Amino acid sequence: MLLEPGGRKTYVYDLMEDGHPERAAFQWYHDHRLDRTAPHSWKGLAGMWIVDDGFDEALPLPRGERDLPLMIADRSFDHDNQLTDPFTNRRPPDDGILGEAVLVNGAFMPHHPVTPRRYRLRILNVSSFRSYNLQLSNGAHMIQIATESGLMPKPIRRREILLGPAERVEVVVDFAGHAGETVELRSTARHSGRNPAGARTYGGALMQFRVSGERLPDRTRVPRHLRPLPAWTQKAKRTPDHRWAITIGGFFKTTWRINGRTFNPAYVEAKPRLGTVQTWELVNKTNVAHVMHLHHTDWYLLERNGRKPPPWEDCLKETFFLFPNEKILVAGRFTDYTGKFVVHCHMLDHEDHGLMSQFQVVRD
Repeated sequence: MLLEPGGRKTYVYDLMEDGHPERAAFQWYHDHRLDRTAPHSWKGLAGMWIVDDGFDEALPLPRGERDLPLMIADRSFDHDNQLTDPFTNRRPPDDGILGEAVLVNGAFMPHHPVTPRRYRLRILNVSSFRSYNLQLSNGAHMIQIATESGLMPKPIRRREILLGPAERVEVVVDFAGHAGETVELRSTARHSGRNPAGARTYGGALMQFRVSGERLPDRTRVPRHLRPLPAWTQKAKRTPDHRWAITIGGFFKTTWRINGRTFNPAYVEAKPRLGTVQTWELVNKTNVAHVMHLHHTDWYLLERNGRKPPPWEDCLKETFFLFPNEKILVAGRFTDYTGKFVVHCHMLDHEDHGLMSQFQVVRD
């Protein structure tokens, strides 16, 4: 719904999932104005919140001051430190806006004091186009425990994590053994062979953790098992009910397209029934990487290019990297809500230039 200047509207979210309270997850919101999502997000219409539940709270994970939400965004500023307006008439496939400065929670190169204990870092990429390849400067492992859809079935030890726009990752970092040191959260450039347009990562420091010299007890730990997958994921079929193919086209005005169409709010591509599980195939037929985001429900990645997904994608997610000529198979269960929902690239310039479609969840 459009809000006129001075207008207001109250939205109430039931936070229901399959008839029960929604699972704990690190969430965020942003303006979704048709053709203006990228500039509105660039100017600040975005934020984050955390959904908790008893399952998550019962685990021996770091909490309170040791549970840190971190929002990464790139922006550009003029000589008066005011936001620039980089949105010109750039058209696909050269329509990705990159900021000159990378901010964490709105600050440039911030630092945060920590004690030599475990911390839970909830990291969100709200950049319109840029990706980050996250690492710690001391080469230590980060233990991934969650994605944008909440806790994974089991933790994964990782030294680097590729984070595309709108993706979230939750990791536990242990600063024990680093008392009195400074540890940087960094982003490094990826190998050129895996680095097509749309996935070129920022290279440089993002923020510092300054570890105090005091010795403190730490009763937290990362369990060997976290949150099991819902039962429907084991029954999802490998034959797609619908296919979403990403292309580029147009003569006088080039646009991104899904199944040959640029976005049309009056057109519905698929009509899944409430209460069913469907399997969808997403195919990238362009030479640019995309980050595809599917609304309504959490999704389970069944296959990437016909193969079993890597461990960090063998879980529920909402957002998926799709490299040139790649295809993925995802399954989702449509519960609780009917109506129209969108599928789009979360590289927001791509969304604003047509890379969005919609489906409608219907009753029997």
